[in-house]
Amino acid sequence: MPHLIEQNIDTNDDAFLYLNLHADEKIHYIVRHHWAGFLGTLGLVLGMALVPIVLLFISGALLDGSLEGAGPIVFLFISGFFVFLLTFLFGSWINYYYDIVFITNKRILNVDQKGLLSRGTSELPMKQVQNVSAQVEGFLQTTFNYGTLVIETAGAGTSDDPNRPGLQGYFTIHDLPDPNRLARIIIEFHHQAEAEDDPS
Repeated sequence: MPHLIEQNIDTNDDAFLYLNLHADEKIHYIVRHHWAGFLGTLGLVLGMALVPIVLLFISGALLDGSLEGAGPIVFLFISGFFVFLLTFLFGSWINYYYDIVFITNKRILNVDQKGLLSRGTSELPMKQVQNVSAQVEGFLQTTFNYGTLVIETAGAGTSDDPNRPGLQGYFTIHDLPDPNRLARIIIEFHHQAEAEDDPS
């Protein structure tokens, strides 16, 4: 999944100005959430889209054509329902696509998109990393090699998902590609940060 984990990043790109990188900090990896993590939302929307079609079929069979005069109202209701579904799908896709994890030589930056005009950024210094583990659970995650990255920290916990909050002292990021590789990368940067603090 090379398209989900980018390397050789130009840190001078204006697109990264909002990260407020330190003078000696360089972005080494940009990680996007795995597309399979979006399948649940997509399945929900497709299931909801079938509801008015099924209701029309059932009402047509039971009422035997007595809804012919209500055609414009039914059409308006169904149109509004599909507009709502498309709006929900678009907002969910924006949140999914623009949630990005930046791994630098100094920090892990988790950018959490919240709608069209809002984003939150949580960060974890490499020096505070105590342990890193990857959780790959279930058939889908095992097949597509994605899962949850759990980083034990010396500080407060956080999560990229408000419905699945991070435990105290744990920095959790869900639906990341190749989490075992990312865990190894973070541990290497942690060792480098420790070595810089202890030149002896």
